[in-house]
Amino acid sequence: MAQTASPAAKPASVASSPDESKPGWADLSAPERQSLEPLREVWPTLSQGHRRKWQALAKNYPQMAESDRQRLHSRMVDWAALSPKAREQARVNFAETKKLPVDARAATWEAYQALSEEEKKALLVAASKKPAGAAVAPRPVAPHKLAEVPVTRKSPEPVKAKAPPRPAIDRYTLLPLKEATPSAEN
Repeated sequence: MAQTASPAAKPASVASSPDESKPGWADLSAPERQSLEPLREVWPTLSQGHRRKWQALAKNYPQMAESDRQRLHSRMVDWAALSPKAREQARVNFAETKKLPVDARAATWEAYQALSEEEKKALLVAASKKPAGAAVAPRPVAPHKLAEVPVTRKSPEPVKAKAPPRPAIDRYTLLPLKEATPSAEN
């Protein structure tokens, strides 16, 4: 009996071990597949933790009102359309927003909704650009928590000039040399 590849079949290169691929789309129950249908194409790319979170959300789907179901599916479609980097940024934004008090969140959202389309676009342009890197910090790190970069022989000359003088080192013990004092010799 020959098997054909289904569109929901998971590429072998996505997960490195069988544990990472669980739960697969086929492992979901029929109600879970129905509620998570907009995520079918991106399901293989989700981490196991994210899959479990979506499964937990799917448990409430049958009890939701039809309008809530439609809204959930439309948001899932939007989520599935995001790149992995955009999803991560959305998670960071969500975490930052959750730190605000509920009334402040509601007031900020209402103020944003009251803006015209031109004002919203201007606000987007005026927003500070995020650094492009592998991992974006959710907030800046305090300078006193950062490690100092050591000065080496390959450091630029201006950096070497600003560095404090290094103590002399005993070549046998690799400990700093102590200056001989007259009182210590007696």
